[in-house]
Amino acid sequence: MAVSSRTTSTVDVAVVGGRVAGAALAARLARAGLRVAVYERAVELGPTLSTHIFHGTQDLRAEGVYDDLVAAGVPPLPEVQVRLDELRLTFRHPADPGLCPPRELLDNLLLDRARAAGAEVHLGRPVVGLLRERDRVVGVEVADQDGRVRPVRARLVVGADGRSSPVARWVRATQYLTFRSGRGQVWRYFRGKRLPRVLLWHRVGARLAHILPTGAEEYYLCAQPPVGDPEDFRRTGADALLPWVERVSPEIAELASGGEPVGGLRRMIGYPCFFRQPFGPGWALVGDAGHAKDATIGHGITDALRNSAALATALLSTWDDQQALPERLREWARRRDQAELANFWYSQELGDAAPVGALRKAFFRGLDATGVRRLDEVMADKRDADTLLTATRLARTALNQVLSGVPAPAVLREAGALVRLNLLRRRAFRERAGQAPSLAVSR
Repeated sequence: MAVSSRTTSTVDVAVVGGRVAGAALAARLARAGLRVAVYERAVELGPTLSTHIFHGTQDLRAEGVYDDLVAAGVPPLPEVQVRLDELRLTFRHPADPGLCPPRELLDNLLLDRARAAGAEVHLGRPVVGLLRERDRVVGVEVADQDGRVRPVRARLVVGADGRSSPVARWVRATQYLTFRSGRGQVWRYFRGKRLPRVLLWHRVGARLAHILPTGAEEYYLCAQPPVGDPEDFRRTGADALLPWVERVSPEIAELASGGEPVGGLRRMIGYPCFFRQPFGPGWALVGDAGHAKDATIGHGITDALRNSAALATALLSTWDDQQALPERLREWARRRDQAELANFWYSQELGDAAPVGALRKAFFRGLDATGVRRLDEVMADKRDADTLLTATRLARTALNQVLSGVPAPAVLREAGALVRLNLLRRRAFRERAGQAPSLAVSR
């Protein structure tokens, strides 16, 4: 690419990536009076890989898009039905329903709000490099449609460009606690059939499927096969999705049948999950660029909105005192890791390729009404998993299993593996280990 001779433009913040995290951050910063420019590689924001799930309304209301999504036909979902082999759990929260918007609708609404707040939005303008002065990032290099590269200076460059973030690669952001999901995600949109206002999430053995309405007569069907599953969707194609789901859950397959497919299959498999160093001289990372859980837990877009809101607060609190900004960002990063760690580990367990162990199933089976509510709050990202799956509760479950006649060696083997894994995780986090200890280590 040729370098443009045009005068270098200047902004306060250059945001690389215009989907959930980038658009939400840009809107908050622009609304506070900062000069913000968003650079998005795509010419238009269409569908993208996503679980689509919000388990409550709080974050969407905070961004000002909840009412717009409902007005566009996205139905509120006051109920979640979970099946774990023979165990069934139902979570109801009519006062704070979930929502599963198509990503092209959600992302464009958030980007519209960024524009309305005064941010410059540049679609079809990929960032191809960074501007540097010594060890500091001072801007971005943007490719125009004519193929020429235009420099844009910025006091801060924010990478909101996904799990494989080029910004993270260019600044060599340290990645830690990395693991790869034990399952893939294969999904497709359908239309022409009205589904009940409920999210169904069924796991049988190592296989998992879910279905959720995304519009008045639109829905999303997802298979999450374990890595190594005999079904190769790349070879068998889109028509294999419904039969695969039927083998997992005839109930979900019956709901899905009769709809008209929209587009082909979308898939990802064996994708990385991690924390990354989220800031440095002149740069920051937000959304999946900085931290990505296993998609099985369905927290990705909720995490992105909360992380971008926290980053906006950190930046605006010290923007006029740039010398104080690194310490404020250090605190933002510390709180991010503290807030996300427990459910990051739990996402690894949900995404594991093996069937759920007998001890874990007994634990869920023994939950009382309070426990079910707490599990719902974990899945909704309102509670840390380690406040539910405590050592005391697991020990009590193990004892009850032995008293009920389950062979003690089998119970102790699984309980010991869970304790060992927890110790390994604590050590890995304390040392910021590159690779996270996996469930396979404990078997």
